[in-house]
Amino acid sequence: MVFLTVFFGCNKNSEKQIINIQKGKVGMVGYGSLMSKNSMEKTLRRTYQDSVYLVHLEGYHRSWNASYSVINPNRDFFYLRNEDSIQIHNVLALNIIESDNEKMNCVLFFITPEELAEFDIREEGYNRIDVTDKINEYEFKGGEVYAYKADKEHTYNFELKDNTVLPKPYFELVTKACDSIGVEFRQEFESSTKHLDKVIILPDSDVISIDK
Repeated sequence: MVFLTVFFGCNKNSEKQIINIQKGKVGMVGYGSLMSKNSMEKTLRRTYQDSVYLVHLEGYHRSWNASYSVINPNRDFFYLRNEDSIQIHNVLALNIIESDNEKMNCVLFFITPEELAEFDIREEGYNRIDVTDKINEYEFKGGEVYAYKADKEHTYNFELKDNTVLPKPYFELVTKACDSIGVEFRQEFESSTKHLDKVIILPDSDVISIDK
């Protein structure tokens, strides 16, 4: 995957560069697992060969507060800490949160509307939002750019005292994708991402499932 343009600061030009989106394509912003080429291609079910840009999404920061309940009528999930079995209530993933005067680094790629429908299915619990006017470096002609934001039901409140964890395989998928782009990209990812200090990163090997 070839990265055509890398920006780690403000655009030096007063005017944004223009990207003409091809007919039959839409832009997609990846800020978590979609920064991983392998993960993205699993949904595409093909090798991605189009352009990729490293950009900044204005007016947002990342947060580890997308939440999915694992409470199941047929099975309970636990992890062990100090010989105690602690039931897992939710697992976390990345989300974007509106935040004035902030911006976050991410990846921009292009797919077809039919492929976009597949990503809508993949990103269950998220709403697809139009961020065409939120990309710091570019102005777009001929199409839209989208990102996924967790809906209210799937946005975690850290004031709650339930047992919520961040799966280590997901965390490693995201951070390895950042590392593959470069040290500066990973550093900027860390600085524009909130709430990691509030979660338990849990390896799969620590999880125990018990049928009811």
